[in-house]
Amino acid sequence: MSCDDLDRLRTRSPHSNSSAWPREAKQHLASCERCSQLQASFDSPQQLDLPQALQERIEAAILPGLRPVSPLPNALGVTATLLLCSIIVIAAANWRLGLAGWHARSGLQASVDFSLLAISLLALAKTLANQMTPGSRRGAPVWLLLAVPLLALLVANVSLFGYHWNPAFVPIALSCWEIGVASAALTAPLFWLVLRRGFSLNPVAHGATAGLLAGLAGATVLEIYCPYLDRLHTSASHIGAAVTSLLVGAALGGIKSRIQRSKA
Repeated sequence: MSCDDLDRLRTRSPHSNSSAWPREAKQHLASCERCSQLQASFDSPQQLDLPQALQERIEAAILPGLRPVSPLPNALGVTATLLLCSIIVIAAANWRLGLAGWHARSGLQASVDFSLLAISLLALAKTLANQMTPGSRRGAPVWLLLAVPLLALLVANVSLFGYHWNPAFVPIALSCWEIGVASAALTAPLFWLVLRRGFSLNPVAHGATAGLLAGLAGATVLEIYCPYLDRLHTSASHIGAAVTSLLVGAALGGIKSRIQRSKA
């Protein structure tokens, strides 16, 4: 057992006292001076003898601000709720806009495109569920989790769709971009209801992740709705709407971070 293994055991174990630990952990404590010194402080905690007046002042400063809170739902429940919010917006938007983009795609195009979107939505929802809980295990860096879905979708667009110049490219692209951003904005109140109960230690990354999740929901709406299968159009307007949502989310996270620092 290594020092890192012992640290993980100390974090996860309901017993901080080493007497309840397995034999391998006790053997490591006996052979590692660093870990044994650290564990000694847990095995024999020192009680502080505070003056009564000081104790009353501390209680008067802390107790009035305490409020009962309910525990956070588990990460699986948060992930499922975020996905449900995305599905509700996608279904409502395409019920209004139609399914022309879905019917215009071949079997290969639809399977690759929508599989990538589904995997990206699931991965980002899980990432958000972890980010809202301080102390959750972190996997890959946030920037990598944000970049991979966008790059995968961009490569798929370039590989699956052709290019044909259209003189009306700009107005068509702006129209789709607006729909994608509006669809992403519709998910914001739903996401807020879920995420407000958590606390992110990195508001900028948290906002960027939430923004990209909303943006990919908007991109899914466009992929189902838009029959204009041009690689430049889908990259600029569909994926562009997701990138816009990412940037807006990061900006809002930065504003929240500055507000928190000003209150500290």
